[in-house]
Amino acid sequence: MLSEPEQLVNEYGTRLFGLCMRLCRHRDAAEELYQETWVRVLMKRDSFRDGKAFEPWLVRICVNLYRDSLRRQRLRRMLPLSGRETGELSTEGNLEERLSLLDAVGKLPDKLRIAVILVYMEGYTESQAAKILGLSVNGVKSRLLRARKLLREALTDG
Repeated sequence: MLSEPEQLVNEYGTRLFGLCMRLCRHRDAAEELYQETWVRVLMKRDSFRDGKAFEPWLVRICVNLYRDSLRRQRLRRMLPLSGRETGELSTEGNLEERLSLLDAVGKLPDKLRIAVILVYMEGYTESQAAKILGLSVNGVKSRLLRARKLLREALTDG
């Protein structure tokens, strides 16, 4: 049985909202995704299996809702990437380089971008990301490899 909703929000809310901001790249859309995620968690709380880790389940719900919203609304093209709204990426380098990297990440295909966000920005292991995305660990590694290649090309060409 899950904890009380208020306790869950207090424990996981900040990190979940950060994920929503990175996925959506726009505050209004991130707030909507955040709220939708908590509503879905409350609706599906009976399907959560005790003994399982809550956070991967929560993140999977959030990522799946985000994917659904992309299919329905084509948010990909409508939401600009803003460095201020997406939080900080923990990389070396000056602000201009970091914003260039964030911009390049924002232009990756969704499958690759979501893997990059989960592993490099949110700090999940490849194994955890694989469970969240419903992939094998090798599938996540492959997406990260392709993403790094595209990012390298984008950052050296631009």
